[in-house]
Amino acid sequence: MINQPETRDLLTEARRVLLDSVAVELTGEHKYQALMVANAMGMAIRELEQREQGEPEQTNRAVRAFLAERSLGDTASEPEAELALAIRERRLDGADPALRSALRSLTEARLRINNPGFLKR
Repeated sequence: MINQPETRDLLTEARRVLLDSVAVELTGEHKYQALMVANAMGMAIRELEQREQGEPEQTNRAVRAFLAERSLGDTASEPEAELALAIRERRLDGADPALRSALRSLTEARLRINNPGFLKR
């Protein structure tokens, strides 16, 4: 069987080349655009890594459990969407520590992809 590179590895190498070889030669708007592309590639890499580690499913299970404990939402659908709907419809108490914990978990999962440096502050 032919060895095929993983998507994450391809993105990582392309991002490295973009940052180390291409972006350093650019200025102004072109450099800004190259850095934006590199940032988007970094986000995609982190999302792939999270999927490999099963993190999205762990977070979804936690939200499903939270909703089930309160008899809210359909466990077969998207738990994050069900949670958002319950909040919009004011079926949840904003002071509930479990709700705050669920929202914090969701936010931290997103930050680990979109802006991991923020969590280190």
